[in-house]
Amino acid sequence: MSEAKAPRAWYKPLRIMIQPENVESINFETKVIGVYLEMDGRGFHRLRLSDFELMWPTGVKDQTGTSIYERDIAEQTYHVPYGNVHEGTDGSYDGHHTGEVVITSRGVCLRNPLHYSMDTDETKVVKAYKQVAGYRTKVIGNIYQHPNLLKGES
Repeated sequence: MSEAKAPRAWYKPLRIMIQPENVESINFETKVIGVYLEMDGRGFHRLRLSDFELMWPTGVKDQTGTSIYERDIAEQTYHVPYGNVHEGTDGSYDGHHTGEVVITSRGVCLRNPLHYSMDTDETKVVKAYKQVAGYRTKVIGNIYQHPNLLKGES
């Protein structure tokens, strides 16, 4: 199975997600998107692009093999050893992070809404964005269908 190249498309008027295999075409010049969607007794429609939010694939998969898209919500778990056994400070901690998937200059990252700010201070940027690669990451939803997941709600 090849990696998805088409975006998912959130159709704002009906509040439904159009999967990549149902996105037939996107014309950025005429601002029209062709999608397969059961509506008005027809399956195929050409609709205004402005009625959609596009979620582009990142080219990265989560720990279950699911393709990760921009604006997905994912959670990461990680184990960080620290200290020095020779100085008696041996230890470690387990971390957990939930955030929105974004593409930054650092790569595919999770933006933590609790630490995010427009400040360019490197310390704050490190706290705001956690890279997806190298961590146990699992997609748990997206910002359109499950915005409550970013607030820590069920």
